[in-house]
Amino acid sequence: MKSYYCAPVTFEVTGILYTTLFFFFLFTQTSFAQNQSYPFEFFTANIEGTKLSVITPEQKLIFQKEFVQPASHTSDMDEDGVNEMLIIDSVKINGGINFILFIYNTLDSFYLADSINSGSFLPYETASEETEGLIIVTGNPSFEIFNKGVSDYFLPINCWKYENAALSLINDEIYDIFISENEYVVDYIDKFYLENGEDCNSSLKIKPAIAAAFVNYINAGEQSVASKFFKNYYLCDDIEEIENQIHVLLNKGSE
Repeated sequence: MKSYYCAPVTFEVTGILYTTLFFFFLFTQTSFAQNQSYPFEFFTANIEGTKLSVITPEQKLIFQKEFVQPASHTSDMDEDGVNEMLIIDSVKINGGINFILFIYNTLDSFYLADSINSGSFLPYETASEETEGLIIVTGNPSFEIFNKGVSDYFLPINCWKYENAALSLINDEIYDIFISENEYVVDYIDKFYLENGEDCNSSLKIKPAIAAAFVNYINAGEQSVASKFFKNYYLCDDIEEIENQIHVLLNKGSE
């Protein structure tokens, strides 16, 4: 069985630290592949199994789309007082699951505002004090190459802000989420080495986690920490080659 890593989401509100497990978000705010109705001012969006249908009060169909395994909820992502509709579709690719996030505009008209491929990392939204609002956290699918032939999937994260009906990459504005994410990734790596031994063979088995933590440190602006981490945790002779490959993938994923 493949394992998809879902880190807890940690954020601070009014001086109190809340740690909300991602699974809580998943099962309390998101509806998976079941009938669900979302009334908006000028129309109603209905999820029936795998199909999204949007109708007016006069029962006129104005939008329709078929998904594979949709998960849906609404959220005011740009904090304008009007909820957007978010759908995460789960698609099987090469034996794994690929998550695609769709964001629909619901003000006056219903249309796809933006979408993004999150790879094998299940995207989530969280509050960020650094941006003073909600952000979306996804995986960087450029790094799926490291998830081939392993049992546990990991990806470095990307952070996005939704405004003006579009998603914009804001990794350079974020620090805390990258560091928080790495607390769990590095803990996984440490436990794996403790149980399986610290050698190249172990490094190859957890290469996705090592690459994810390395990139997260880079995106947090911690270049020296990233370099030291990689030298200490990747225990194979091809370390320079893999590091160069990661930098190429990182630049590709930021385009």
